[in-house]
Amino acid sequence: MSNRMYQASLTLMIGGAFWGLLWIPLRAIAGFGVEGAWSTLVIYGAPAFLLVPLSIYRWRIISAQLGTFLAVGLFCGVSFSLYGIAILLTEVNRVILLFYLTPLWGTLIGVFFLAERLTVRRVLALGLGLVGLLVVLDLGIKIPWPRNVGDWMAFIAGITWAMGSAVLFRSGGVKAIDQASSFVIGGSTCTVILLLLAGGTLGSVPEPQALVRSIPTGIIMALIIPPVLMMTIWPVTLLPPGRAGILLMTEVIFGLGSAWWLANEVLGMREMIGAALILCATVLEVTTSNQVKAPPEPAVKG
Repeated sequence: MSNRMYQASLTLMIGGAFWGLLWIPLRAIAGFGVEGAWSTLVIYGAPAFLLVPLSIYRWRIISAQLGTFLAVGLFCGVSFSLYGIAILLTEVNRVILLFYLTPLWGTLIGVFFLAERLTVRRVLALGLGLVGLLVVLDLGIKIPWPRNVGDWMAFIAGITWAMGSAVLFRSGGVKAIDQASSFVIGGSTCTVILLLLAGGTLGSVPEPQALVRSIPTGIIMALIIPPVLMMTIWPVTLLPPGRAGILLMTEVIFGLGSAWWLANEVLGMREMIGAALILCATVLEVTTSNQVKAPPEPAVKG
């Protein structure tokens, strides 16, 4: 594996770790009285105040790659909007498992649409990662099939993220900052639409005082989310969707660890074994030679 691919893989693992901590600001905002999907809207809306003006400033550049910009907003933004809302509607462990079927969808997309070669190491990494998830979530032989609206949101979020990863991989190295803007705009738009369609079932309209109390957290997220998005998007433009999905599973490990440390949630031997299996899957994948040639750098200057 080239140094560039290795750096992209490690960067994506670090980005996944940050996403595993996303529950902390979400819970903090909810504690201020901003309930349900409204807290998700704050998470996406806050960085939009920085990224939307930047998109307007860079519109000439974005317009030359508008198809990719819109596709990223549709698939990636919608994916994480659905993921955040799904946590409100069903068990968190089911959301995690159904979303992290992503490596499976990503591998299928890579094999059938990107001419990626399915290797024994990839199959082994997939197996280790999925078994690790099953162990962590204590699902035994239960089939992780969607059972309610929240489950279906998580399931669709995994598929749309895999599709978005494929779009990013074939984007020709389009500037990650522009794709981060698309990500935030797409996530915010999807959340607003779902809130309007849900008629209050995804959370009542927050009181002005609650929104005021959430402003400091929103400012922090406005500063943190863009670089985390860059750490997620840039690697995905270089790595095949299946590999990207496996490496992002570091989110599970850091989500479990932070919940144990900060929220006093149980972290027993079962969770540690599952996390070790997931870690083995990511190490196996990051040390595997890339099977799909990354797209060239774009001709568009920015």
